[in-house]
Amino acid sequence: MSLVKKDDAGIVAEKSSKSLATQKTMTFVTFYMGDFLFGIPAEQIMEINKDIEITPVPLAEDYILGIMNLRGQIVTVMDLAKKVKLHTEIVPKINLIIKNEGEAPVSFVVEQVGEILEIPVAKLEKPPEKIEGISREYIKHVYQLPEKLVLILDVEKILS
Repeated sequence: MSLVKKDDAGIVAEKSSKSLATQKTMTFVTFYMGDFLFGIPAEQIMEINKDIEITPVPLAEDYILGIMNLRGQIVTVMDLAKKVKLHTEIVPKINLIIKNEGEAPVSFVVEQVGEILEIPVAKLEKPPEKIEGISREYIKHVYQLPEKLVLILDVEKILS
């Protein structure tokens, strides 16, 4: 057993606090659909709205609810639950307006907005092979909270 001098203990404490402070994190906006908690990187979200009038579009894909006018800009409104093949009925109430690089923004309708989480990048894990009740192809990462799993969506894949 080796003894640590008082001066050395301060250096050890300083090094550990620096490594914690320099840990790379990402900010995620979380939201609920059914029993699932999802996350999208905050920098991809332009704004969050509710109660916006949606105009249906004939012959559109079944997950496209229609279009809406966002301060003069036409935005496609997507039922995110249908797009990710969520096998549960939800009542969408909130619009998450997503930035779509080089194109018009897209609105994802979701059930309820959760919290904003600051997640260390090193703690993001690959999704499990099988996720019951949802299509795994749209899940980029997962993050384990003490009481729930956050499914981080692959926004580029959803929009393609």
